[in-house]
Amino acid sequence: MEYFWIVLGALIIAWIVYRKLQMRKLDLTPAELSDRLNKVPRPVLLDVRSRSEYTSDHIKNAKNIPAREIRHKLGQLEKNKRNEIVVYCQNGSRSAAIARFLHRYGLNVKHLEGGLVAYRRVES
Repeated sequence: MEYFWIVLGALIIAWIVYRKLQMRKLDLTPAELSDRLNKVPRPVLLDVRSRSEYTSDHIKNAKNIPAREIRHKLGQLEKNKRNEIVVYCQNGSRSAAIARFLHRYGLNVKHLEGGLVAYRRVES
């Protein structure tokens, strides 16, 4: 019975490590985003913060779909299925979950590490 718990624990740890590695494939640093915004084709920027947060500050040309509305607005995002979509929020926590969801949905998506806060530090 002790062997069962050891194997179960090892499987859980392996699954957590696998999920972390999968998420890293989706990560995009602020410097990488800055470079991609200067190239053609430019990625589609998706700001998943609230409308009031978006209104106060956002990356130029970003589309705003608040995180709680994503499931209902997937049709809008499917139009960009071939384009890379970079998802961001204020500090990266909301957008990480949305990026995983959109990736599982089949979109070409990246997650901006550190969100808008980190991007503004690199930009200035």
